[in-house]
Amino acid sequence: MKVWNPHVLCDGVPAGHRAAWCIDHLGLSSEEARNRVLEEFPLKFGHPFWNPDLLCAGPSSEDRARWCVQTCGMTVEAAQKQVMDEFCKLFEDAAQESLARWKSEVDCDGVLSIVLAQQRSEMGMSEDAAKLWVMQEFASLFSCQSKWSPEVLCDGVPAGDRVAWCVKNMGLSSEEARQRVMREFCANFGEKAGITAVKMWEEFPEAEGGSLVWSDEFDYTGPPDPSKWSCELGDHGWGNGELQSYTDAPTNVWVSDGLLHIQAKRETHGQRHYTSARLTTKGKADWLYGRIEVRLRLPSGRGTWAAAWMLPTHNRFGDWPMCGEIDIMEHVGHDAGRIHGTIHTEMCNHKKGTQVGQILPVAIEEWHTYGVAWSYNRLSFFHDGHRYLTVTKENWASEEAWPFNKPFFILLNLAVGGDWGGQKGIDDAAFEAGQVMEVSWVRVYGST
Repeated sequence: MKVWNPHVLCDGVPAGHRAAWCIDHLGLSSEEARNRVLEEFPLKFGHPFWNPDLLCAGPSSEDRARWCVQTCGMTVEAAQKQVMDEFCKLFEDAAQESLARWKSEVDCDGVLSIVLAQQRSEMGMSEDAAKLWVMQEFASLFSCQSKWSPEVLCDGVPAGDRVAWCVKNMGLSSEEARQRVMREFCANFGEKAGITAVKMWEEFPEAEGGSLVWSDEFDYTGPPDPSKWSCELGDHGWGNGELQSYTDAPTNVWVSDGLLHIQAKRETHGQRHYTSARLTTKGKADWLYGRIEVRLRLPSGRGTWAAAWMLPTHNRFGDWPMCGEIDIMEHVGHDAGRIHGTIHTEMCNHKKGTQVGQILPVAIEEWHTYGVAWSYNRLSFFHDGHRYLTVTKENWASEEAWPFNKPFFILLNLAVGGDWGGQKGIDDAAFEAGQVMEVSWVRVYGST
């Protein structure tokens, strides 16, 4: 039994978006469009408990099922069942997390949710599976922060009227039409419609050593390992009005005594009067989901802007901020002792003042571990074994709200000045002596 789920990502694009494209460009009916997507991506759909994006001891559940099909000759259904049986706790936990949002009296296009679930149960589904089916079919109505209202004006037309037009003229179901309108006019349904951010302070378990997939322990001497890192060069301001010229000079970036050193200095280089370094794994290593950790010690000179962060390898959804950005840790010297963990998207970014993040006080003269645990629908930010921010994607969220479903690479850099780092000027005396960000290690684990 395959259950249609419009939110499942198919090559990075939600299934519902693909079906809508088929309707718009191929003239297919809603049912024909669904069937086309189901046939093209058979491993994405299955039992209501099936989730193709769950990480199962490293590989995704879809990848494990694909291996069973290709290597063991199993049918798609048998392969999915094998994976669900082997990692039953993961699937049960994911299902219970979704079921926590269940409401019995939601009006699902004229029928109460509990009635729809009972109808599905009578067709042979378990009670939980029936509820999950209803929640997938009417995801926008079960959102943690859904603000759907048919009265909301979208370019002067009530949202409900737009839904009715999509149903009548495009053959969409009411839920598909509702999600289409909410994606197109996302800002009308809430400033950060599609994502939920929760701030907390709770213990966060250590990563399992066996799931380590990439690391640099900096246990060598000389320049950063060229098989893992590249130095990005330039003095064009880097989109933030930064004042340094990035170089690969051994006075700006080097490895010694088990540490990576990135030093910003007061010295003339081309048209700039400061130098520093910016390292990236782009073209050498990137990851789709996982746990990324960096252990470092920060400088505090006024004018410094230190960051450990991530960008997408390919800007599938467009340039910044549409492409997305994950700031594992940022710190500016004029606000010493307060680090920032943040995400930026088209909907939520600092240019609009709508970025989603948290500020955490730290003793920057000490060593700290910063990290992010990233899955298909969640980003958890942590510091020294404690989680302080979790950002969760709603099933119906658009790419404007959640572009984090493609590979990202790591960056480490120390900027000088800029729109944020230079807000209170630059202490040139501090840069005469040199400001250094020290990194003990960078580690990437394959599961969250």
